[in-house]
Amino acid sequence: MKKILLISLMLVLCISITYSQLGIRGGINLGTIGGDDKTQMGIDPKTKVGLVGGLTYHIGLLAGLSIQPEVLYVQKGAIYEGNATVGNLYMNRKETVTGNYIEIPVVGRYNLPLPLLSPYIEGGLSYGILLSANQKEEVSTNIPGQVSGSTETDVKDLTTSSDFSIIIGLGVEFLMVEVNARYVMGQTKAVKDNEAKVYNRGIWVTAGVHF
Repeated sequence: MKKILLISLMLVLCISITYSQLGIRGGINLGTIGGDDKTQMGIDPKTKVGLVGGLTYHIGLLAGLSIQPEVLYVQKGAIYEGNATVGNLYMNRKETVTGNYIEIPVVGRYNLPLPLLSPYIEGGLSYGILLSANQKEEVSTNIPGQVSGSTETDVKDLTTSSDFSIIIGLGVEFLMVEVNARYVMGQTKAVKDNEAKVYNRGIWVTAGVHF
């Protein structure tokens, strides 16, 4: 019995190694902020476009099932934009929050067994490590005593240093090329030492190749 189990384990390992593929992918993150406290001063967050890119390692298992660990660079964040006008006076204010992360996702995947064009669904978890964070404020106004301009502030010390996320997604493979879309739901509060319930959200849209 032990010999049968050992042989079975070796066969699965050999199959997994045979169907392992290294890949690269890149694209965009349509980032925003979610949670009960996402609205600030009556303003809801808008989508901020960031970059996504890195390495993947696809490990094929059996019957269309596979596991894919990855190492990615991801830009997260959101935009808050408000305008106020009284007569001929106006003030436009735009606040852009950007966080740069190294993300380590691990997803499970199921490919439909179709020739050439192979669609799939996937789900998994991701652990993000904060590299840097900044907040850019841009003001345009003609109100006396107020100044137009922009300022940028480092807010890394105010941002939670890690971000645990849930991933669900789908995609399609064609020979060596892959197109993928994921909805990524942060489960860690984005602001450190704060009771505000705000979390990173994003849609990652990427394309890649594997070898």
